[in-house]
Amino acid sequence: MDARQQKTLARLGDTVLALASAGPITDVTVSRLATEAGVHRSTVYTYASSPVELLQLVLRRELDELRHDYLVGISAENAGAAIDGVTRAVLRHVDEHATIYRRGLGEESGSASLHALLSAHFQGSIELLLDQHSVELPAADATERRMLARYLADGIIGAIDIWLEGEEPRDVDGLLALLARVTPAWWPASAAR
Repeated sequence: MDARQQKTLARLGDTVLALASAGPITDVTVSRLATEAGVHRSTVYTYASSPVELLQLVLRRELDELRHDYLVGISAENAGAAIDGVTRAVLRHVDEHATIYRRGLGEESGSASLHALLSAHFQGSIELLLDQHSVELPAADATERRMLARYLADGIIGAIDIWLEGEEPRDVDGLLALLARVTPAWWPASAAR
């Protein structure tokens, strides 16, 4: 992506985040998004087929940057600290976009649900750690490995969903401590505390 495209995507990203903070993203049309971002409708379609898809793209890119910054190339000895660091960073990301995530994780989120996005992010992070041998799971085969990754990912998302209901400022350290208490002993983050 060249510099001009990056600048356009950044403007669209800022706009879609602002619109999703102001109200349900499912109520936003491509025309409105384009007008507010100061681009042509066709430009929006260059990056996404809908405002919902663009919102997911923007959030996914932020999450992927965190994964890269904290987890790529981590040794088994440093896995616990890296997992704690990335989890803290993801919680800050979610808290920064709390209005969007409250809507996107809620029972009435429908086509704008962010549960699958967060689940895929956490599962992808776990898979990265497994693939680079930073972490070992007590799994007998690939199916069990996927089940354990999903179990960890979706459990964290459930906790985040309830955490977002709390008053601001939300306690990141308190949620991390709770996750450490309930995470299986074989998961490195629980041993790092």
